[in-house]
Amino acid sequence: MNSEGPGGARNESQDNGPREDQLDESTHRLHPAAMLIGALKTARQWVGVLVLPGGALLVNQGFSVRTIFLIIAGLIVVAALAAVWGFLSWRATSYVVSGGAFHLRQGVIQKSERTIPLDHVQSVDTVQGVVQRIFGVVEVRVETAGGGTNEPDASLSALSRAAAGTLRREIETSRHKPTDADGEESGPSVVRRLTTRDLLIAGATSGQIGIAVSLVAVVSQFFDDLFSNEFVERVVTTFAPRSVTAVLLLVVVAGLFAWLLAIGGTVLAHAGFTLARDGDYLYIRRGLLERREATIPLSRIQAVRVVEGILRQPFGLAALRVESAGYGEDAGVSTILFPLLPRQEVEGFLRAAAPEFAGEPSLERLPRRALRRYVFRAMLATIPLVFVVSAIAVIGLFSGFTAPGCGDAGCAAEDFSWLAFEIPAALLLVALLVFAALYGWLQYRDAGWAISDSRLFARSRLLSRATAIAPRRRLQSRSIVSSPFQRRLRLATLQARVASGGGGAEVRIVDLDAPAAGTLADRLGPDPAP
Repeated sequence: MNSEGPGGARNESQDNGPREDQLDESTHRLHPAAMLIGALKTARQWVGVLVLPGGALLVNQGFSVRTIFLIIAGLIVVAALAAVWGFLSWRATSYVVSGGAFHLRQGVIQKSERTIPLDHVQSVDTVQGVVQRIFGVVEVRVETAGGGTNEPDASLSALSRAAAGTLRREIETSRHKPTDADGEESGPSVVRRLTTRDLLIAGATSGQIGIAVSLVAVVSQFFDDLFSNEFVERVVTTFAPRSVTAVLLLVVVAGLFAWLLAIGGTVLAHAGFTLARDGDYLYIRRGLLERREATIPLSRIQAVRVVEGILRQPFGLAALRVESAGYGEDAGVSTILFPLLPRQEVEGFLRAAAPEFAGEPSLERLPRRALRRYVFRAMLATIPLVFVVSAIAVIGLFSGFTAPGCGDAGCAAEDFSWLAFEIPAALLLVALLVFAALYGWLQYRDAGWAISDSRLFARSRLLSRATAIAPRRRLQSRSIVSSPFQRRLRLATLQARVASGGGGAEVRIVDLDAPAAGTLADRLGPDPAP
């Protein structure tokens, strides 16, 4: 019985798979380090299952000699069984490239074979974790063009670099390999490397402090779950700041810590970032502790986004992301092509890496009448904050608050103690509305579009300013949307979608001139049939 997997991958049972006598010397096995990697993975799973029973045993029996002996004996049994399972898994796993397909056999108890046609292979990526680095091996992940899950379509936990390179060449046999003067195949040529200085700048300007704050929040939640409420209250009472200066200092320290975490996360993810190109394929190598090597076929890139973060734009810096069709959720809808480079070097970088997306034409601005809609939408987003501030002011007004110097009998009629709440609240509301209006104006100023050499350029701003580049032939659909409010001002929104990840990615131009939107949609449409 066969079942089709993502991208045409096929799982076959033992009866339908190749027989043992069909396996010849061309069939390969994993590196022996796979036995240890498999054993560690199995032991980690089993230990996770036994944590609760072991904890209950310690609570009931205490740290007696018998209890400690039982725990140690249990760990020895788990290690022994995991080692046996790791050996059996290694012995049962084999792979071969033959008949225009990649075949992976695995399974200790239930044998199975996964068959992936070579023309459905999206990429052959490698990951080198800490354990793999110790043994000088890599994990190879085979992705298909229809991937849509967190797991790769096929994974080989441990191959030597030579074996991984050989497998990649066998799978990519349909690709034309450039040759040097001697007629031999040449390897990928490096397009750009991320220097240590740029890596630290990328971390400092990544704007991912929110992620670090979330991590701190998760740790604090774990702290709350681990300790009793009385203990937490005692710690808070002891160490809580007792002055405004101490609170401000604590906020600064927490922000600095979150900023350092963001820098550390960027260094771990992008250390040694190298982009290379070989024919119609791009290769990305990155990572400090876990080294990753990813393959991006140029034919699968649907759009490129030039992202200028709010901390990077003043310094003329940007990051490049690609929208790639067929990648699963693990790769994300958007994949980093290069984490940091000067904005003026983007066009030259794309000419070397992905020429189809290179170009920087002058953008058409939106009509002046669209400005009011951008400002209105930005101010509309502040309504929740305006409501909160107003509620606080009203509560303060009717809470019996008295100004300094007023007695228990209240203040004199000429004493306007309510101003202690109303004036700061009014100033805060005005500041919010002014900030929102400026933000809307900034969104309007940065928005623009252009068509050059059958490519759509669309620039917009949320927090970061992003310029999307999508060739016309990559567009899956295009549509024009016009609300009643837009029609009153003769405006419309153009929406163009490209294939990317699991659900696609959208390029939007909001509030452009309605007749121009219709003309633009026609220019982006398919060529008329002859």
